[in-house]
Amino acid sequence: MDYLDIRKNAYIDALTLRESTTVVSLWGRVPWEIVESFGVTTVYSYGIDREVTEDYTDNNYCDMLNSSFAYLELGRCPFMFSSSFFIVDDSCKIRYETLKKKTNKDVFVYKYKDYKSLIAYLEEKLNKKFDEKKFYELIEKSREISSLIFNLRKCDIDERRIYEVEYFSKFIFDIDKRIEFIKRHIDDSFREKSSVKLQAAAGVYKKFDQLIKEGYFCEGEYHDIFKKKGFEYIDEKYRQFDFKPDYVICNCSQFDYDDNVITY
Repeated sequence: MDYLDIRKNAYIDALTLRESTTVVSLWGRVPWEIVESFGVTTVYSYGIDREVTEDYTDNNYCDMLNSSFAYLELGRCPFMFSSSFFIVDDSCKIRYETLKKKTNKDVFVYKYKDYKSLIAYLEEKLNKKFDEKKFYELIEKSREISSLIFNLRKCDIDERRIYEVEYFSKFIFDIDKRIEFIKRHIDDSFREKSSVKLQAAAGVYKKFDQLIKEGYFCEGEYHDIFKKKGFEYIDEKYRQFDFKPDYVICNCSQFDYDDNVITY
């Protein structure tokens, strides 16, 4: 299977969905479980390649942001185009301040653990009330996804393939189908693996032979076997970590590494 086809198909899905529902771009570690409880479709929109920046002049940021902003301003990302508005976390000041300057769409800065303000913004923006029942249903599905990814990482499967399943499954917007897709890749095999913690791996994962883990820093989801529910689950899944990545994206403003810099 060419996993890139999943994202390509998602481009079409997003353009189609915008005609019947609201599509929201998430930048960073924003709890999609809260956002989607309002009946919207969320999509992660960060750039993952260098080629797009060749036609872009404002390459003054980290490799990921250069790619992301190029896609945005050159109009080459169907996800960003389809989105009614953007939600970005507050982990990187350069990201959220620059994003606000580069788009005419509304940008909400989600402050860490400030669920009340996020919900209030969405209620006003969408003219809907927070659906607590829907939220708890999504929490259960999110917990299942994390448990599946956790178990997938144990399987005797190529490390890059594991990351491809994890990353590209996010572009299956039907969550039940996403769960089934991940399940199909899990078997009873087992193999110990060394791992590497990265900030935003989609643009660089093919450079590594190790098992890739993200969701600790500026992008991705942290996966584990979670026991808590509701907002306590959100606290646990999206908590901040006090260690550094094993490799830093080139020109990152968050971490200053002399070695172990990874480029797009």
